[in-house]
Amino acid sequence: MKKNGILTFCFAFIPGAGEMYQGYMKRGLSLVMICAAAIALGSLFYPLVGFAFAVCCVVWMYSFFDTFNLRSQLLAGAAPEDDYLFHLGYDVSLERLLKTRHKLFGWVLVAVGLYTLYDELIMGFLRELYWNSENNWIIRVIYNIMDEVPTVLICLALIALGAWLVRGPQQKKQDPAGDPFEPFEQLPGQLDAFSGYSEKEDENHDGDAQ
Repeated sequence: MKKNGILTFCFAFIPGAGEMYQGYMKRGLSLVMICAAAIALGSLFYPLVGFAFAVCCVVWMYSFFDTFNLRSQLLAGAAPEDDYLFHLGYDVSLERLLKTRHKLFGWVLVAVGLYTLYDELIMGFLRELYWNSENNWIIRVIYNIMDEVPTVLICLALIALGAWLVRGPQQKKQDPAGDPFEPFEQLPGQLDAFSGYSEKEDENHDGDAQ
């Protein structure tokens, strides 16, 4: 069914809405979830506000032009199949993802919980001391240092992740002496030697019998 062009243009300004309006619910839901995750990340971790804003801008531009690309494909009769952008629905179910990556999700939840505890408890207490002790420079120094702790930790985590990606997966060196398939590779030669030895033994046995 042909969709209204004006409504398509209006929905294109909302990430994921243009795709959903044209019947691509999984595709549109993927874009909505990306924006929602970026906004939630930026609201929880203040140093990542800029990163979250950049992600939302990229998703918005992709969604805007993807809406009209889908419209042109629908009009040409070459509509692609609706699917999740990150294949969390059809190829890999959420249950399977949680089973294989449960530790990763666990550490993410631990990090979010620790940051919330840090921001609400520790930094909340330091803010009260900061604003109520104008002449105490020690409190101000402690507050400024603790305020930068999340930024430093996130930078270190990004550096470690980047170094790990640059290095790539390390392949284990295979020890020839400990190769479990080596005896099977030598088996044909051993069988040939055994066969030759058996033929010689048969000839000697026949000569003795004569």
